[in-house]
Amino acid sequence: MMSRRSWLSRVLGPAALTGGLLAVNGAAARSKAPEFVGIDGWLNTAPLRMSGLRGKVVLVEFGTYTCINWRRTLPYVSRWHSEYGAQGLEIICIHTPEFGFERNRPNVESAIRELRVDYPIAQDNEFRTWRAWDNRAWPAFYLVDGDGQVRLVREGEGNAQEIEGAIRSLLRLPRAGAGEDPGDDADLSRVGTPEMYFGSQHPTPQDRAQSPRQGEAAYVIASSGGPRLNDYQLDGSWARGEEALVLRSAHGRVRVRFSAAKLYLVAGASQPAAVHISVDGVADRTISVGMSTLYTLFNSADYGEHLLELECATPGLSLYSATFG
Repeated sequence: MMSRRSWLSRVLGPAALTGGLLAVNGAAARSKAPEFVGIDGWLNTAPLRMSGLRGKVVLVEFGTYTCINWRRTLPYVSRWHSEYGAQGLEIICIHTPEFGFERNRPNVESAIRELRVDYPIAQDNEFRTWRAWDNRAWPAFYLVDGDGQVRLVREGEGNAQEIEGAIRSLLRLPRAGAGEDPGDDADLSRVGTPEMYFGSQHPTPQDRAQSPRQGEAAYVIASSGGPRLNDYQLDGSWARGEEALVLRSAHGRVRVRFSAAKLYLVAGASQPAAVHISVDGVADRTISVGMSTLYTLFNSADYGEHLLELECATPGLSLYSATFG
């Protein structure tokens, strides 16, 4: 089983400036950056090699387009690309897919156009560069100096100011002003629900009273009660594969009880599907699900416990995972 995406920031070690050398895992580090290997294709650039980037400061970020944690880094990583590119910073995203459909180049191209990502992206469909860099999370950042040495490693969110400070140091720029761009990282301290997966590759948080199972099965939501916090319930006939739950019947429902202010769903459909959403018993809106990607189902400033129900009358709707903010 591949490593899961990082939900909250996990810092590998405190970074400090010691004679101009950044610390990784609490010690001065000058490990050589690995090459990019087994790349299936490049977007926004001709093929790149680490050995051809000597003299530049390079920020390598691992991500995948359905990962909300990676998406939340895009505003400040794109800003760094704009502000520091002319001063010697090269940013490269290694796109390593979590789900099978993220291997498809047209899907990746469509997503990065929508997200307006214009720095180089490498498709690492077979996880070869992921393994070469000994990576384990989406997102993860590797800052490399002009001599090709890794100077800083950070996983997850919550590290924007530290990484930017390290970039400025390696570019020999003055420190940013105190409190500059303080809102770069999202405040996830009030999110109480971890990521949910619907396929069999991960343990499912489906209500145990529904006897979750692999393959196709019919489920019924009781008229009252609803799922417990951080659980979900199904109604209708659903087929559970390794990556996804797929609606087989002419009508299906999902109830999720969560503690957060936002809910994002990785989903797709074999034909355009109208998905009706209600939150806390109140009809909210209808979205159209087609291409397999990340959809925003609930976007509020109201942190707390919520019950979301989605309803669909189109067989072929596929649910992969839900994340929260």
